[in-house]
Amino acid sequence: MTHQKPLTVAFADSPLGRVLVAATATGLCAVYLGDSDPTLLAELRAEFPAAPLGDGAPPAAAAAAIAAYLRNEADLPPLPLDLIGTPFQQQVWKALRAIPRGSTRTYGQLARDLGLPVTAARAVGRACATNPLAVVVPCHRALGADGKLHGFRWGLERKRALLALEGVLLPEG
Repeated sequence: MTHQKPLTVAFADSPLGRVLVAATATGLCAVYLGDSDPTLLAELRAEFPAAPLGDGAPPAAAAAAIAAYLRNEADLPPLPLDLIGTPFQQQVWKALRAIPRGSTRTYGQLARDLGLPVTAARAVGRACATNPLAVVVPCHRALGADGKLHGFRWGLERKRALLALEGVLLPEG
């Protein structure tokens, strides 16, 4: 499954580096965190190779809102989404959006929340790893069974910083 709808793109500065926000006419389809605009744009092209970059209004307001959230200046407002994924990925991403700020769940707990055996934790983790909407779909709130950080598409230091921003302090290492 791929997006073939035109995408518009906006960038913003944040305490966690650059933020890329891409949207279709329906809503946000990508929020990436990184160090440089060209690298983030290359990641977007790799993930959405069939999607033309459109001429529509860029999602600048969403980029600004996400950057303000990352500066701890405002809550994240409800944003329109245009997520594409398998039915299983959609279920996991919905469960992640239900985790309140300041809370975490293990991959196993998320599996159980979805009515799956705890052995589905690895599949839940894989769905988290493919989440295209950093911060908006808060996969940073998912932890390993040991309560530690395990993987984050945008780096473990960013994951730790996001959790700290939300009041979740984890032991080092």
